[in-house]
Amino acid sequence: MIIFSQTTSGVFLCVLMMLMEVSCMRHSYEIKLSGPVILDDHWIELHPASPLKADKDLQMVLIKLEAPFKDDEYKEGSGPNKGKGILMPDQAVINPEIQVIDQYGNTYSLVYAGARGGMAAYDLPYPNEWPRDREYKTVRIRSPRSIKCKAIYWFCESTKDWK
Repeated sequence: MIIFSQTTSGVFLCVLMMLMEVSCMRHSYEIKLSGPVILDDHWIELHPASPLKADKDLQMVLIKLEAPFKDDEYKEGSGPNKGKGILMPDQAVINPEIQVIDQYGNTYSLVYAGARGGMAAYDLPYPNEWPRDREYKTVRIRSPRSIKCKAIYWFCESTKDWK
């Protein structure tokens, strides 16, 4: 009897988690722009397979960092960017320069926007409204110091789903 209820509970929890994941996927998504990469002072240009769109309330570039690099969300770093960027092994906090380029050649420079799922997030400065009438064909990144990244993503999310 106990085995049956544990099995039933396990199956119920698995089904519930799958439904929650499907529900969340409708309201947010990530597009992987790159796999492992080292950012340095030279521009790296990322060209997604299909153009990026600003079709949600929030659009961001997320950087999944490789240890020992991490987002300084807990304000462990030092310097003027403390709590607002990527924590380096020497406790300095830096930010890469990130630009998104649209189909017309317009360049949008991003700024640090916090952490999202343990990744450093970069968005347009406030007010962060991406033009919706265009496609974004290139993301380019460079950093004043070398940073190891596991991946870089384009992330979109609808804020009305936070309620």
